[in-house]
Amino acid sequence: MTLALQFAMAAEATPFLERRGLAHAHTDPRYGFEFHEGDGLVVAIAGTHPRYRVDSIGTISAVLLTSTLLERYRPALVVNAGTAGGFQARGAKVGDVFLGAEVAVFHDRRIPLPGFEAMGRAHLPVHCDRALAAKLGLKVGVVSTGDSLDCTPEDLAQLTALGAQVKEMEAASIAWVCERHGVPLVLLKAITDLVDHPSATSEQFVKNLALAVGRLTDALEALMEQLP
Repeated sequence: MTLALQFAMAAEATPFLERRGLAHAHTDPRYGFEFHEGDGLVVAIAGTHPRYRVDSIGTISAVLLTSTLLERYRPALVVNAGTAGGFQARGAKVGDVFLGAEVAVFHDRRIPLPGFEAMGRAHLPVHCDRALAAKLGLKVGVVSTGDSLDCTPEDLAQLTALGAQVKEMEAASIAWVCERHGVPLVLLKAITDLVDHPSATSEQFVKNLALAVGRLTDALEALMEQLP
């Protein structure tokens, strides 16, 4: 059985790769996606955008990477691990690690037309073992995806309406592809910033990235020990 891990940013993936000693296997020549392999495990990273020279974060790269990953390796399970924002009013703290709840949603696809509104919000299936989360000391919450790091009042209203506890930029897009392929998806997200904190999201993210990635890597190792 092949297990796949998908990351958006190299900084999120590197500590795990170093711990496991996974070898670089392939870089997609068109999109720059990076794949590392070893012991029934494949790690996929969105890679660097060729023009802007930064990590290819966001929903577009996430969809393409997931499709490429599933078609090339045909894994039995995908784990999307990464960093995210949380809400202190809902009990989140910087460094907390969340297991995604049973659905992933979009908070910035507002399409007020019959039928399209539900498609925009999505409610895509995610595998969530709440007993395992409790065993590993993980929090559980709905993960919501949008293509902006900051949070507009409109986004905040949607996040509240959707009951989201985690805000990030890839998960629902990955869930969209996994559902089409019939492959279960697990979401693991470490909190770098608090959406409802007065400090700018970008400042919090930079300040807390190393802490959150360390917690994410530890949680990912613990999660993998419990997987069949």
